[in-house]
Amino acid sequence: MKHFLKGVAAIVITMSISIAINIFCNINGISVNESMSTLVTTMFAVLLYQVLIRNEKDKDNKE
Repeated sequence: MKHFLKGVAAIVITMSISIAINIFCNINGISVNESMSTLVTTMFAVLLYQVLIRNEKDKDNKE
């Protein structure tokens, strides 16, 4: 359950940042490529998830 919640937190954080970037770009008239934006957001979510669970992996390896 902890991993699920950490995954949800990673997605919420990255999606919030992505939405803010898209709003900023739309206000200034900058066109954002949706497929690349989705790919980058997904990769950042996975990276953030790996960072969040790193401490658990370290604790498991020490025992």
